[in-house]
Amino acid sequence: MSTAAAGVRVFRDDFGAYPGGFPTTDERGFVNARVTRLGMWWDDAFWVIPLTGLVGAVAVDSIVDATDEAFANSELTLLSPSTAVTLLAAIGGGMITFTGFVFSVVLLIIQFGSSSYSPRTVSYFLRSRVTQSVLAIFVATSTYAFLAMISIGSAGRDTFVPLLGVLVCLLFLTASLVAFLVLIQNVAGRIRVDALLSDLGKIACRALTRHSPGTSRQQVEILDAATEMEDGITIVRHRGSTGQVVAIDVARAERMAARSGAQVVFKVRIGDGIAPGTPVALLAKDSGVERFDRCVLVHRERSLKYDPVYALRILTDVGLRALSPAINGTTTAVRALDEVEAVLRTAAPLALGPVRILAGSGSVIVNGTTWSDIVDLAIWEVLEAGLSAPQVTRRLSALLGDLLADLPPERHAPLLRYRRRLHAAVTESVKTQDAGPWLVGDSQGIGGER
Repeated sequence: MSTAAAGVRVFRDDFGAYPGGFPTTDERGFVNARVTRLGMWWDDAFWVIPLTGLVGAVAVDSIVDATDEAFANSELTLLSPSTAVTLLAAIGGGMITFTGFVFSVVLLIIQFGSSSYSPRTVSYFLRSRVTQSVLAIFVATSTYAFLAMISIGSAGRDTFVPLLGVLVCLLFLTASLVAFLVLIQNVAGRIRVDALLSDLGKIACRALTRHSPGTSRQQVEILDAATEMEDGITIVRHRGSTGQVVAIDVARAERMAARSGAQVVFKVRIGDGIAPGTPVALLAKDSGVERFDRCVLVHRERSLKYDPVYALRILTDVGLRALSPAINGTTTAVRALDEVEAVLRTAAPLALGPVRILAGSGSVIVNGTTWSDIVDLAIWEVLEAGLSAPQVTRRLSALLGDLLADLPPERHAPLLRYRRRLHAAVTESVKTQDAGPWLVGDSQGIGGER
């Protein structure tokens, strides 16, 4: 097994095969299209969990109401009907108002976070299952209170009060108050810059390893560069709607190529924006019965879960925004570089680049992200934006120096290129000053000189 393949196996053994959800890739790192579509729908379905709260409240009310009616002949009366109606109406109406107020504040916090860090962090905040679960509890409390109020005066007695129903409603109210505290804790935790960057770093590492092609099977080959076809090719164009490439169904393309004997090269890769008519693949052998464009999964936005470098893109955006003159938050940029270094260390041992899959007499080549692409995305823009900030140049010096010391020689070329650029640019910018202190390796930016 190659070093890259071993790196994939070790990471998955240490952190769980598919942490955070059901498996979306096969043993070779290629997506399962049906599960991926289901996963994308689930990620966007904000309403599903709150709806379960409403359905659950109806189910609980039917059980509790049947229990109350079974004891309808009991002489035990602790509440009068008017008191029960007042209590349940107050809980139901108050929860509706409270829910509106709480989630108005949450939306303001999300708006603040997205404007402070990056607009693309909105999906990170909105897809919190804690937020959706708390909303489900609030909806359940309001729904149950009104349903229990209907039961008052039923069971053939004008003075009947569903005592158990009132007690259960009070339990729902208590659960809502506890859920409110959990929501505040969760939102406050996710909005903090250190927590946000840490989560994005973990998401980036997880996405890279999950979607990195394995090389343990003979029909999978990692290429050094994309293959150029000769003349006589057929261009496959996108026939769907405009959007972002979320995944390529390699398994389906493999089956189609095996049937037709086609040699297919996908021109697009995950994260590309495409429109109707965009060339998505090239065929060396015309196969009119196959629709290889259907192997490209398109969504209206890039996905943190299925796009291997999107989280890294957001980390870079956060660093760039922090280095803008309007914010001037160099410490935030340094913190983003901490996570960037972790992502680069995770990516280094992986099998990166274009992949060829043999399929009978045909073959499929998928254009993948290379090591140089990942290093460019991680360092280039932050380096150019942070040349005037010694905190950033020192952190970059430490990052590049540590990676060069730890990674194998075949990963050094882009790192050496950026280290030369950093030294030359800093030397030119400080001019008559001593550039030495600007280039000292310092993991804290300023404060941790080695």
